[in-house]
Amino acid sequence: MIPLLGAFLCWGSLYVVSKLALRTIPPVTVLALRYLVAIPALYLPLRLRGVLRPLQREHVGTMLTIGLLGYFLSFCLQMLGIDRLTGSVSSLLGAMNPIFIPILAAIFLGEKLTKEKVGCVMLSMAGVVLIVGVNGTVDVIGAALMLLSVFLWSSTSIIIRRLAGQYDPMQIAMMAMLSALPFTGAWAMVELQGSPCTLTLSAVLAVIYMGLVGTAAAHSLWNYSLSKMDASFCSMFYPLQPLVASTLGVIILHEQITPNYLAGAAVICCGIVAAVRSGRNSA
Repeated sequence: MIPLLGAFLCWGSLYVVSKLALRTIPPVTVLALRYLVAIPALYLPLRLRGVLRPLQREHVGTMLTIGLLGYFLSFCLQMLGIDRLTGSVSSLLGAMNPIFIPILAAIFLGEKLTKEKVGCVMLSMAGVVLIVGVNGTVDVIGAALMLLSVFLWSSTSIIIRRLAGQYDPMQIAMMAMLSALPFTGAWAMVELQGSPCTLTLSAVLAVIYMGLVGTAAAHSLWNYSLSKMDASFCSMFYPLQPLVASTLGVIILHEQITPNYLAGAAVICCGIVAAVRSGRNSA
């Protein structure tokens, strides 16, 4: 449970930190730089722990699919969406994985889609809506990019389950990033031809944080959680993402705590408690 919570704490912080990097660095270039930081950060502990394994031939196709579908397409679209949207709308849309994962898990993994899981998802998402809210006009293209990103990442999470127990979770994340890096780098090179890029101190520090904490640590924790628990159960904790983002916005950006924030936080906590009980009962 702790690794799962840690993954969403890391991911939630990205909605604040990514905005710092996007001020002076184009979105796909930010992602490519994140991977350049994250890959060595994953490789070193794998070597020190002696758990790095050769990729088996029968798993090459699955790993390429994870890399291209999730770590390339999904996260490129996510960065493009974040760049066009406000942090609040991005965090709301980014937390919509629970809508897709239980359905996909039921179809492809045979996991049971119970009424309790559906109820927990709906309760938690209601809390997300209460906290974030959507005021004003939302960029339609940005929202579409985020939703497509969420769907692709939900699909990737289901595929990752196929490699559960075959490799260390950190190795799965590293190999997927290695698969995605050539394509992400090529897109970044094209992007830089028409977009200015300035490596300010705050942007560089933001990229380092995104690579170490938001990418290497978060995805290792997420993949570990998927290897131990149902994908649909893991997905129920996605509403923590905007909760963390909103909290950091209050602390770092001095945003005001509203009644909606307090009400939404309470609803999300109720949804998480219900999800934990439901998971224990299933086990």
